[in-house]
Order: sequence, then structure tokens, then C-alpha cells
Amino acid sequence: MRKAAITSGVIGLILLVAAGLLAWWITPTFAARLPGNYNKTRTYDGTVHSLFDPAALAGANPASAVRKNLPATLTQNVKTVQTSGNTALIQQTATIKAAGSQVGRTVSRYAVNRQTLMATRSHPGGWNVTPASGITVSWPLGAKKQTYTGWVSQTETTTPLRYVREAQQGGTDTYVYQANVPPTPIKNPQVLAALPTSLPTSLLPSLLHAGLVSAAQIADLSRIFPGATSIPLGYTYQNRNTYYVSPASGLVVNVNNNETQMGGVKLPTGQIVPFIPVLDYSYHASPASLSQAASDAKSSSSGITLLGVTLPIIAAALGFLLLVLAVLLWMRGRARGKPVEREHGGHRAPSPVGRVR
Repeated sequence: MRKAAITSGVIGLILLVAAGLLAWWITPTFAARLPGNYNKTRTYDGTVHSLFDPAALAGANPASAVRKNLPATLTQNVKTVQTSGNTALIQQTATIKAAGSQVGRTVSRYAVNRQTLMATRSHPGGWNVTPASGITVSWPLGAKKQTYTGWVSQTETTTPLRYVREAQQGGTDTYVYQANVPPTPIKNPQVLAALPTSLPTSLLPSLLHAGLVSAAQIADLSRIFPGATSIPLGYTYQNRNTYYVSPASGLVVNVNNNETQMGGVKLPTGQIVPFIPVLDYSYHASPASLSQAASDAKSSSSGITLLGVTLPIIAAALGFLLLVLAVLLWMRGRARGKPVEREHGGHRAPSPVGRVR
């Protein structure tokens, strides 16, 4: 009986320890973090409301320099390139196509904490990454109803990501966050490399003919840049973005984004006076991508819940029951081991020590 009690007690303690390890160490450290082989591609349907082609200004029809309401497809791939302990090197490739032609592409690399998904400056020295801050590609596992800090790759600045409500997307529950970036100078070198740095003054009449600038604006430019053969250009970025995030997994299930890149005159003071929408577009997840994102979110959430909640509860309950059984078996064993006094004829036999001779 005592052997059974000891066995039951040992197994019970092992289960209780295992429950604690699963809930507070194994799941957070190994399961609830960005996998080393993560590689997901999302596709978004959208519309390019305005697209400016500076090269078309020199043609016979300068008005064709601006194209409007083009069907667009945006593709975003995020993959883990390398890991070092709890830090991951991730690469995000974003491509924009309008009417079948590529109009934008950026490749960004970030070092992030594999649990919080926040950008980190603590990473191996050999990693070539953008020194970002806040959320870069995904929310933390176990996202909360709070405001987060998000990274804006075009401007290389941060912006608040404000929680606003709950909503269903693709059959899964999500938290909704919104960002509102005001016009901010573009600093991303990949974006700037695809844009002209100056505008020949000889093209100003074409801009006027295309209705992109007014006669008053051309007069102002002549006053600010007297005798100039070209005018320096600068660019700003702004957005009004909405993100639908699976709270358990932190995955972005859908978006409803509106983003604009404006081109303008860069004044001697450094201020940018925008007047041409270089790229103005909006987009949301395609039906197939939404379905896949929702499926990924549910699968990830179920796995984390199983390892971090369900199995620990089962192990803890079994462990507790086995400990209770161990105590009962031990007490029963002690009761069986007590000496029983003999009785004769219904009367207790007197002790020999107490017998009077």
C-alpha cells in the first residue's frame, strides 16, 4: 500500500511540475514565438487612384503622365532569414502592380524579438538590418486592447497603432487597430531611388497643360528659384490604415489601407510643398489570402492554447488527484499496520505486565 502511495505521489508531483513548465516556460519560450522557418505570402486587391509618370511629360500628350483608377495587386512576403536565441532576422518584400506593371517594390530587413515581434537593436553584428522601432510586420502573440507603436518603413519613423474595436474577419475574431500618418518626408532609400530628384523647368508648361500646376504656382517657382534650369523635388508619405489582428497569434488577418506618396517642390528651407500625387492607392486582402490568413491564425491560436492552457490544466488536475490518492493510500497503509489487541470470550485479555501474582 505504501509503495502505491509513493508511486502515486511521485507521478502527481511530476505532472504538477510539468504543468507549470508547459504554461510558464516551454510554451512562451519555444511555442509562442516566431518560428525559425516562418515564410508567408499575402496577396491584396486594390486600386491605384492616381499614378504619376514623370517621363510621360516630355511626350506628345503630357496629360497621360497621370493615370487614374487602375486595378492593382499588392503582394507581401515575410520570412525568417536567420535566428539567434530569442532574436530573429526577418525579411519583408512588398510589391505593387498596377494594370499588370510593377510600380513599386521594397525589401526590408528587421531584427525582432521572437516573442513580442518588436524590433530590437540587440542582434548579431553581422546582420544588415534597418534600425527600426516598434511593430514592423506583425503584432505580438497575445495582442492586447491597447495602443502599440508601429514602424513606418517609407518615412523611417514611428506612429501610434490605436486599438478601436473587435470585429470578425474570415470567420475569426480580430482586434482592430488604426494608424493615421500625416504627410511626412519619405526617407526610405529604395523608395527615393525610383523617384526623380529634380524637375526640369522646361517641363513646367507641360505640367500646366496637364492641369497639375497653376500659373500662379509656376510664377511662385520662378520667384523662389530665379534662373534655375531645374527645381529640386521632395516626397511625402501619408496613410489611413486599418489592421485586423488575431489576438492570440498576433497575425494580421486583413487590412483596409489607404496610402499616398506626394511629390512636391523642396524649398531651400527643406520644407516640401506637395502638388503631385505620385502614387495614391488603397487595398485589402484578396478572398483567398483572407481565408488563408484566418486559417493560419486559428491554427496558431489552437496550438498555443493547447500547449499553454489545455495540457497544463489537464496535467495539473491529474497531478492533484494523484497527490490526494497518495495521501489516502498512505493513511490506509498506516491504519493496516497498527497492532490489534486480542480478545478472549468477549473480554479483553489482561496484559501480562499488569497481572498480579
